[in-house]
Amino acid sequence: MPLEFYRQSVNGQKQSSAAVPEILFMVEELNFPSKSLQAFCESVAKSYLLDLKKEGVKIRKQLISEWREKWKSQSLSTEEQHTLDSIFSEFKQTFRTNPENFNQTMIERIQQLNKQLHFILPHERRAYENFEQQHFTHYIRSVKNKLEEISALSGFIEELHELLNQAPETADMEGVGVQIRTCMQELRKDKKVIQFYVPDMPQNLELKRIRQRFPLSLIKMLPSGTPLKEWSKEIKRLEKNYAESIYSKLYAALHSLSEWTLALQEKKTDSFKESADGQRLKKLLPVLKYRAPALEGLQSTLGVMLDLSEQSLPKTRDNETPRQLVPLDEFSKAWSYFISSILTMQYYQQSSASATLPQGFRTENYLKSILEFVDQQCSRGINHFHIVKLLWLVYKEKGTDALPFLLYCVQKPQDILRYTLHLTMRPQTENSSLEKRLEKLPQYRDAWIAAYQNRLNESGN
Repeated sequence: MPLEFYRQSVNGQKQSSAAVPEILFMVEELNFPSKSLQAFCESVAKSYLLDLKKEGVKIRKQLISEWREKWKSQSLSTEEQHTLDSIFSEFKQTFRTNPENFNQTMIERIQQLNKQLHFILPHERRAYENFEQQHFTHYIRSVKNKLEEISALSGFIEELHELLNQAPETADMEGVGVQIRTCMQELRKDKKVIQFYVPDMPQNLELKRIRQRFPLSLIKMLPSGTPLKEWSKEIKRLEKNYAESIYSKLYAALHSLSEWTLALQEKKTDSFKESADGQRLKKLLPVLKYRAPALEGLQSTLGVMLDLSEQSLPKTRDNETPRQLVPLDEFSKAWSYFISSILTMQYYQQSSASATLPQGFRTENYLKSILEFVDQQCSRGINHFHIVKLLWLVYKEKGTDALPFLLYCVQKPQDILRYTLHLTMRPQTENSSLEKRLEKLPQYRDAWIAAYQNRLNESGN
């Protein structure tokens, strides 16, 4: 399974390891001057009679590209794998000795990508500037979480598009539509999207009134000391940031997908594709796909730096929030509890087991006691039991083929699973209570099933 999907954690201590894609992203993002990589480049230059001083950058880029493809095809040589391991060992040693050397490079890369995607929104700017200056570990953690959410939601959109485009008859269009609109609602509620700044979105009279008053809120976001004569220009710049944000593009794509589900329910597929919503979706999907590698590269490198930074700390500072992940040990606890309960229940249901069971034993009572215990643990806020609850909801909904379906999902994780687990496990806030999280589990179940079912059918499993 991809390392970036299920993070390993052993006895509470994070393992300083990285998969090949993470190492390659790290070299690209930080332009890390590895001696091992330099030696390999020299070997390549010598074998092809190239001038390393003139062609060094090209050789380096070509090697990274080739190694990435070889990793995908599982054809890396022993020497190449050893070189990659050595590169990461060098990086760990250099980073632990002087992490500040890499901080400025990361800040510049974040700022560069933010200028293109505007993922740090105007009302978030001051908080992120404060994190950058005073709590750098929290700064890279916050940016990484943002990029991870954006990547997961972008992948979710791509998977939904494929489902609706290739096999809409296999999906519950009404249910899929509800999940899409729930995502849109979450983006609005979390203020990731200011609805009236999303280009070409329908606006009712109330939204138009709010938009007219909103510049008063934008004035409060202007940097202290901004001259009065510059206010109008700066407000327009902030409005443009909201309109051009990657979140606005994601929201617009979700809106188009929502309209598509409605068209499919009314048997108007062709008319949708020619409509403004259909054409907008057609333009947005390549944009999201084009941005995916940059998001993935920076997100991956931030994750590596964060792992090393947190490992170097003796304990979490009192004024810092612990890093929130969906780690392998948490998922393993949930899966182990769930699968053992399922297998035990299936054993009890066999006629051969009846002789060993106490008189009056009923399988449905056993199941009821398990579900009641899971609900109790969920109400106490024990995170991995929220995953257990979600697994049970999927199992019950899928019926006879539930276990093969869940095994397929776990063995072949997609972005919908990442996004679902992100929502299920994310920290509670004033606007995201435990009760609200539990209320949304059935919606997460439906989104999970809808996105995976088409892939499962295609695989022939």
